[in-house]
Amino acid sequence: MPRLTIDQARARHQAAAAEFSAEVRTDARADDRGIFWFVSEGASDASGTLAGVPFGVKDNVTVAGMPMTCGTPAFRGYVPESEGAMIASIRAAGADCVGKVGLHELGFGTTSNNGMMGPVRNPNDTTRVPGGSSGGSAAAVAAGLVAFAIGNDTGGSMRIPGAYCGVVGMRPTTDRYPLGGAIMLSNSRDTCGVFANSVADVALVDGIITGQADLPTVAVSELRLGVPRKDFWQMLQPEVAAACEAALAKLAAAGATLVETEVTINGVGVHELAEKGAFPMVAFETLMNMPTFIAGLPEPYKSLTVADVAAQTASPDVHAIMEHMVSQPIPRDVYESTVQMRHDMLKAYADALTRENLHALVYPTVPMVAPVIGQETVILDGVEMPVFPASIRNTDPGSMAGQPAITVPVPVPAGALPVGLGIECAVDADRLMLGVAAAIEACLAN
Repeated sequence: MPRLTIDQARARHQAAAAEFSAEVRTDARADDRGIFWFVSEGASDASGTLAGVPFGVKDNVTVAGMPMTCGTPAFRGYVPESEGAMIASIRAAGADCVGKVGLHELGFGTTSNNGMMGPVRNPNDTTRVPGGSSGGSAAAVAAGLVAFAIGNDTGGSMRIPGAYCGVVGMRPTTDRYPLGGAIMLSNSRDTCGVFANSVADVALVDGIITGQADLPTVAVSELRLGVPRKDFWQMLQPEVAAACEAALAKLAAAGATLVETEVTINGVGVHELAEKGAFPMVAFETLMNMPTFIAGLPEPYKSLTVADVAAQTASPDVHAIMEHMVSQPIPRDVYESTVQMRHDMLKAYADALTRENLHALVYPTVPMVAPVIGQETVILDGVEMPVFPASIRNTDPGSMAGQPAITVPVPVPAGALPVGLGIECAVDADRLMLGVAAAIEACLAN
């Protein structure tokens, strides 16, 4: 399917801005894949780095004058009058928000099979999910509807859809992007991020948001990449293992140094820590943060309680999660133990990167390819697992620690479903990570 880059979009805008905007809107309205939920009527006429470039925004991030439902019935009809600094900076650069895109309800899931609006479909195979919770953002990029899209990530929601849809998806270091204007579940974990069809396009948008335009150039032959075989390279579907091993071989043949390592602290792996601490941390912080979000809304939404939102949830999986959080709140001492786990995980990642002087850790972004819509379990290495924990297996630890991470597509056989390679760097080394990812992307493309 044809993909759209920022350069292509900019050139077309310069040639015929009005016609190009109309074309995107026609495609969006005709779309039957559940990607666009709400389509903008007005085109940007601003000049700037992103002049006329179409982008989409996940429907839990505010865009002034456009609906924001968070994919849940309780917020249906809410139209914010203002937007946060992140979206404002992108639009000030001339980009044209052509619509809000679908998501897993309230951001609590990895399939974007939404009970209120219906499933978002993977453009590579419309019987399959695009990932989540930012599934519509990745799908819109993969379908060629937009040049880039904004999503957000609590436990893998930027990288899982990127891997499933075959696009680049970046989760920045937590707190790198301004969070104003987005509903926050977990202040320790949540961050917005960028999807695009190339690392260069992600880097361009990241630079506009942060003001950091520098992009280190790293030769593949200079790369030192950690390969954490324990946990990260285990429990993989055969096609994922084969594609990622082939990517490693190609990198090694180009001169990259591959160093086998572990991401552990006191003998405990970050996967184990995430399995223990991830849900309690998110559940506790959601019950703190959602009332604050609701309090900032106009009536009648301002009168809602978290219990009201939970009672109205339309997706069975999200309804179960929300009802559990409300009826069995996490005790503070349990939450405080998860905060300590987060500190331990940060140290484990830092130690893994520094002891061998590594540029990055690399691993299969997701242990499996995109499941079929409605599929509840998956077989990994002979073990049947629910789709949710299987899909976040490799992304959740870094999200809990607050690491920057990015997924890039790896070569797969013709007709095969996309597979992503995860690249994870030190906290606040986001621009270095983009330089490393660009080098890897170029190597794998040759």
